[in-house]
Amino acid sequence: MTTPQFKYVFFDADDTLWENESYFREAEHKFALLLSAYAPEKEIVEMLMQKQEDNIPVYGYGSKTYLIGMLDAATELCGEDFDSRIYRKTKQIIHDLAYHEFHLKEGIEEVLGALGKKYRLAVATKGDLPEQMNKYRESGLKKYFHHIEVMEKKSEEDYLEMAAKLDLRPEEILMVGNSVKSDIAPVINIGGTAIHVPHEVTWAHEMMDIPDSDRVIEVKNIKEILKILL
Repeated sequence: MTTPQFKYVFFDADDTLWENESYFREAEHKFALLLSAYAPEKEIVEMLMQKQEDNIPVYGYGSKTYLIGMLDAATELCGEDFDSRIYRKTKQIIHDLAYHEFHLKEGIEEVLGALGKKYRLAVATKGDLPEQMNKYRESGLKKYFHHIEVMEKKSEEDYLEMAAKLDLRPEEILMVGNSVKSDIAPVINIGGTAIHVPHEVTWAHEMMDIPDSDRVIEVKNIKEILKILL
């Protein structure tokens, strides 16, 4: 792969720069335990997933929407038993999720430091703006990046708007991320290039087949992109 046309390298945030999804799965398990008297864990998780899918188009992504999904599921499962105790405990689960201990992905600072000598680096993420910006500041990675873009959905239109903002053609987008649905497919569809770095835990909402394209590069871990881009 030759890369002289790329001025920027864009990085997904959650589960590419830092750990994220594993904390949502932990919160999901806590929620299922809280409501274990009303349904089996599998049924609770499936209902929560459905409530999330229903709420995302209205409320977007992030822990606040997750809270709404939990409360919707709890109300339906508990019926008249839904009370202030369940509400408080559900809210505490989300509080713990939002303020969990922060963990960068292994090797990410080494990768950013090396790439920053050749490219401009940018974060391309999605979700609740204050929540994503708080993570960005807490990460300590701001010094490596020239730009951060917090998109609504990471749709093709969102990527095109980002490219226009940075005076880039769509084919000049080089995106690194773990989600095929958000980081890979839309970039390929508009003519860009994407590097897929898989994560061991993937949200069901983000799962889809990798596009069949010679502009998709698959690696096993984040450090492998140095061999490709340098």
